[in-house]
Amino acid sequence: MSDVLLSIRNVQKFYGRLAAVGGVSLDIRDNEFFALLGASGSGKTTLLRMLAGFETPTSGAILLDGQDVSAVPPNHRPVNLMFQSYALFPHMTVAQNIAYGLEMDRMPRSEIRTRVDEMLEVIQLSHLSGRKPEQLSGGQRQRVALARALVKRPRVLLLDEPLGALDKKLRGEMQLELKRIQDEFGITFIVVTHDQEEALVMADRVAILKDGLLLQCGTPHEIYEHPESRFAADFIGVMNFLPVRVQGGRLVAENGNVFKGALPNGLGEGDEAVVAVRPERLRLGASDGDNSLTGRVAATAYHGLDLQLHLDTPNSPGPVLVRLTADAAEGRVYREGEEVTVGWSARDTRVFPA
Repeated sequence: MSDVLLSIRNVQKFYGRLAAVGGVSLDIRDNEFFALLGASGSGKTTLLRMLAGFETPTSGAILLDGQDVSAVPPNHRPVNLMFQSYALFPHMTVAQNIAYGLEMDRMPRSEIRTRVDEMLEVIQLSHLSGRKPEQLSGGQRQRVALARALVKRPRVLLLDEPLGALDKKLRGEMQLELKRIQDEFGITFIVVTHDQEEALVMADRVAILKDGLLLQCGTPHEIYEHPESRFAADFIGVMNFLPVRVQGGRLVAENGNVFKGALPNGLGEGDEAVVAVRPERLRLGASDGDNSLTGRVAATAYHGLDLQLHLDTPNSPGPVLVRLTADAAEGRVYREGEEVTVGWSARDTRVFPA
């Protein structure tokens, strides 16, 4: 999966003086599941629309197989876009919906039947080929829309918030289903989402966008464990931030606590910073580690798979979150006001400018 299929080179998109996308460069590989992740207004959907051909870059280039397609109309690109709404024809059956694009291309009927049957097998809905969309569940309609987009065998499939209309349980199931279909079909998927969990579960690599700019691109593990900015650290998963100041090369909190962690380039003596640590990296009672702090239990939140403690501590203006596995929390009751000490390793510490 080393061959570059799609190359985005310093692409900008302006609406008047507003920069919706401000100079993004990315290489996306053949057969890769790639996620564009960001909050509303981050530029991810505008970038997707430029890849689809519905918007033209103000500057920069979009190369597909080495050819500049920046000004090529959508219907002349080997790219398909699957919308969040699915947009299935209500008067057509499942098979007819899947076949529609091929019929518009005037493909021979025998070839259409072969391709539709193939897609019905891939999405595991052969037994429902004669049903209308209103007779299907949300997940089934989503798979039909996916099959309709894939049946034309595009080089790239673009998915705009594809799971947004599904409930939480079904969304989790469809994340794995999309990954299975992408792997089985062997084409490049590019998904736009604001859901961090969705991006981490499905994608081979994730690009984080903010205000039209690319903040970080990497594997799910890289962006979760090694965020390159405070925004990325806060946006991906849950992170505790502890205000400190650099004094004598050490990270010193206002109450005198000293924390260990690698200082990033650009932080110097007297600079304000924040120590960042994930809730699952905190260990109860571990006062003998590289770092530790003491707080009082303000609240507990039981999630089934884990128990989350909210600790009030002078080291943070907000509660420090501690995530315990169900096994670690079994049989232990944490009462409001109880004093708790937590510790963590210096290697689990990230430091960012304040």
